[in-house]
Amino acid sequence: MLINAARYNCTESIFGEEIQQLGLPKEHAAAMCRVLQKHSGCIRQKLIGKAFRINELQSVSNVTSSVETPANCATLELKISQELVEGLPKDTTHIVNLERSQMIALLEELKVCRDIMDKYENKN
Repeated sequence: MLINAARYNCTESIFGEEIQQLGLPKEHAAAMCRVLQKHSGCIRQKLIGKAFRINELQSVSNVTSSVETPANCATLELKISQELVEGLPKDTTHIVNLERSQMIALLEELKVCRDIMDKYENKN
């Protein structure tokens, strides 16, 4: 409740009324309002820090096996941090099979993206 109140910049008075309507005693609601007043800025900063951390690519590994993979294919293992699974963030691993020609095209496109990102990074 505190996270959502801070996220949506809810005032302490409205927050207190709302949680009292949910059945929380007045004293407890007042204590939660004090916590919201004291820590809402820190909570918002933490939320901003995590805002773009969902589905963050952690690593890519070539796990091509000559036994299991056809000759013209490559198998990649993608590790993703904080992927949303059924609405909850979870670390996951995905196996992707690509034809070698697709992998070469993907690599070239990623190099172009990196160059573009480097140009923006150097401007700042």
